[in-house]
Amino acid sequence: MPSQARCDRVPPTDGVWGPVDLRVLQEDDLPLDPRSWCRADVGIWVSRRGGLPERFPMNGKALCLMSKDMFAARVPKGGEALHQDFRRRLAKALALQELLEKLQAK
Repeated sequence: MPSQARCDRVPPTDGVWGPVDLRVLQEDDLPLDPRSWCRADVGIWVSRRGGLPERFPMNGKALCLMSKDMFAARVPKGGEALHQDFRRRLAKALALQELLEKLQAK
């Protein structure tokens, strides 16, 4: 089922898109791109998913370097899900960045 954000952005009848509010793409109050997360953002994200923030004393760029096994070592019950959520958020941010770059090049 499409998200509400997708349903709200149907093509206009005149064919001209207005400005897009990127906040509709955010899942929570954390920055959309996890690479820009500070240590506090990482701690908030980890704790919301049942992990211990002190096991992740790093920023979002450092999380990018972690493998699934590294997440699992820090969070034995849920590390794989945490890794999957991070990778999904990162992929979303990268796809959005690529789209914006293509639109600006036109």
